[in-house]
Amino acid sequence: MDDETDPAPASAAEALSIISAQRRVARQTVPSSALLFLVWGAAWLVGYGGMWLSAEGDGGPTAPAAVLAGALGVAAVVTTIVHVVRRTRGITGDSARQGALYGWAWFVGFLAMSWIVGALGAAGASDEVVGLAANSVAALVVGLLYLAGGAMWHATGMYVLGAWIALVGAASAFAGLPGSYLWLSLAGGGGMLAAGVVETLRGRAAP
Repeated sequence: MDDETDPAPASAAEALSIISAQRRVARQTVPSSALLFLVWGAAWLVGYGGMWLSAEGDGGPTAPAAVLAGALGVAAVVTTIVHVVRRTRGITGDSARQGALYGWAWFVGFLAMSWIVGALGAAGASDEVVGLAANSVAALVVGLLYLAGGAMWHATGMYVLGAWIALVGAASAFAGLPGSYLWLSLAGGGGMLAAGVVETLRGRAAP
């Protein structure tokens, strides 16, 4: 009698389908590492690359190149905040709060960076010192936030890339200007683009 009323156990195919659906739902509530890597990689590759190509005698970029790099950086920050907040808005509890706090941490980090750079200029630091500080601190902010995101969402790729970006930013300071721009464009932006491609392929291959 019990055998007639109890539901039949799910087949292996049905079980796999349920697991796959659950994984898809989980991915939809976690920020996309691939998207963030590609957005930031493109911004750095083009922005810092343009600054390096336009560098003048003192090592600094032309005004149009600097404006373009700044605009790309702002666009990347805004995209990150909007994406993270939207991805985590559909969930409740601590996870939603963590996602919102993480998204706004990008704004806070870059606001603090702009104040530090401005303070160095006001204190009489040379244009080269200010430029190197801006580059290195920006890389440090991105690197540390990637490290935090990787730890929070158990995303090993994001964590490793965060460490790479932080170290690339520190090393770029030793290259001076305009060498620092080239470091951040190729090793920083190129590294993020490569990581973005890898994450995209992994996502497509995942069930």
